Amino acid sequence: MVVSWLAAQVLQLTIESFGAPEWVMKTVLVLMGMGLLFALFFAWAFELTPEGLKRESEVDRTQSITPQTGKKLNYTIFFVMLLAIAYFAYDNFMLRRTPGVVPEIAATQTVAEDSAGEVQSEPDKSIAVLPFVDMSPEKDQEYFTDGLTENLLNALAKMRDLKVAGRTSSFAFKNRNEDLRIIGEQLGVAHLLEGSVQKSGQRVRITAQLVNVGDGYHVWSETYDRTLEDIFAVQDEIAGEVARAMQVALLGEGDVAEPSAPSKNAGVAYNDYLKGLYERNQGSMKSNERAVAYFRRALEEDPNMALAWAGLAMSLDYITGFDDGDFTAGFEEARASALRALEINPDLPEGHLALAGIQQSHDWDWKAAEASLNRALALRPGDTEIRRELARLKDLRGKSEEAFSEYQLVAEQDPLDLRAQMTLASAYGSRGRFDEAIGIFDDILEKNPSQMALHWNRGMLYLRQGRYQMALDEFSKETFEFFKLTGQAISYHHLQQKDEAVAALQTLISTMGESSSYQIAEVYAQWGDADNAMSWIERGYNIRDPGLQFINKDDLFDPIREDPRFQAFLQKMNF
Repeated sequence: MVVSWLAAQVLQLTIESFGAPEWVMKTVLVLMGMGLLFALFFAWAFELTPEGLKRESEVDRTQSITPQTGKKLNYTIFFVMLLAIAYFAYDNFMLRRTPGVVPEIAATQTVAEDSAGEVQSEPDKSIAVLPFVDMSPEKDQEYFTDGLTENLLNALAKMRDLKVAGRTSSFAFKNRNEDLRIIGEQLGVAHLLEGSVQKSGQRVRITAQLVNVGDGYHVWSETYDRTLEDIFAVQDEIAGEVARAMQVALLGEGDVAEPSAPSKNAGVAYNDYLKGLYERNQGSMKSNERAVAYFRRALEEDPNMALAWAGLAMSLDYITGFDDGDFTAGFEEARASALRALEINPDLPEGHLALAGIQQSHDWDWKAAEASLNRALALRPGDTEIRRELARLKDLRGKSEEAFSEYQLVAEQDPLDLRAQMTLASAYGSRGRFDEAIGIFDDILEKNPSQMALHWNRGMLYLRQGRYQMALDEFSKETFEFFKLTGQAISYHHLQQKDEAVAALQTLISTMGESSSYQIAEVYAQWGDADNAMSWIERGYNIRDPGLQFINKDDLFDPIREDPRFQAFLQKMNF
């Protein structure tokens, strides 16, 4: 029985490796079962003697050598059992943790032929992290499950050999019960990580599964029962298990920061941090204001939570950029928060990303901003947000072709991120590829008509084409008031409706004042009024208007671009 069991295990692996049909293994098992019956009969009816095989009844008990042969047989059985146990251990603890030998994964790595006879190469090491499902009794832990999902995504994005679908694309399938193969096809990945969370008080149960998109089989799954104090460690644990399951080499020593020792209030602080992260990801002024409150509360509980400091910095940056208050005060508070995050954890990508935003929007220190973004990307190579920001900075500095290639890669890796798609569409428009640009804009409009600054960007596309009435129609639909008024003042001017143009500009000045210095300068530049345009540009410089970061590539300033004063200003801005 022991020999047959061991033989069956080895045969199963061998037969599957050669792609033999199922009936082969079934036939072997039937023959072994029949052989067992014969073996039992012969063991009962016959005995092996020095003279050969004899019937049991014919052997003199006093002359039987069964005790001696029995000992030898025992040693043989023990030896074979040791082999069986060794194989069992290897099978369960090595093969199943090295997916290249597990049949479900091996099936996705073999070279196959499609119906046309073309050989398809093995799939890339790629994954998307789908939003974990809230299984808590009250269904009130959406912020927690979203935060856990994002942190897992960030952990996987640190792995250089792994292509990770962007957060926005992954979250596009939230609360949508779609076929995993369709999701994988849309996101262009070979694997999906999905799971659920049950949270009660300080206790958390997390279930995670890694699914092969090609055949729908579970490659790996695990359940974790933890407290909130352990949550940082369990995220690293899940990410590490997924990495091993996908045969992706684990990062070298120091690449994955060890979770810091939690304070006595770490669970409460982390809960508030996740609520802040949830609000920040909503991407509006109001949600970022709520995020600031949650981040501050988290830091009251745990002043050493680097992630909360970084989150606070990014939300303050966002609010300051669209606010009509003191730009310098807002950005300096954001800077202090970002630096505090990096003081606690110098290898925190979020900290470098937050600092880069301030260096770009307020300091206009392009080299420092690029260095911060490169550092963040080195720490998390698969992060599409970091890559998108780096591409945008390159574009602003005049590295258009390099930036355009990056825009395309980001849009491919995060295909459902409408911000990435809109950036790519604008890049197409600036190259005169209007049909491709409008196709992307139409797709965005269909998916999310309320997408931030969508109508401003569509209006800019029509403005470049000289289709001023269509541009005006788009600008008039824009929800950001200062974008709307800027676009109207420019479009009315080109449509020879001077009174309406002046009225729109005066409304912009009276409602927004100096905080819209950059937009007011854009209007005067389009009107061909270089003196007023330069005057408002200088006023914007004095108050550190964050809009000035775009001036080098903004074609709204083309009518005055050759003015020596404008060229001198570009040099003052370090362009």
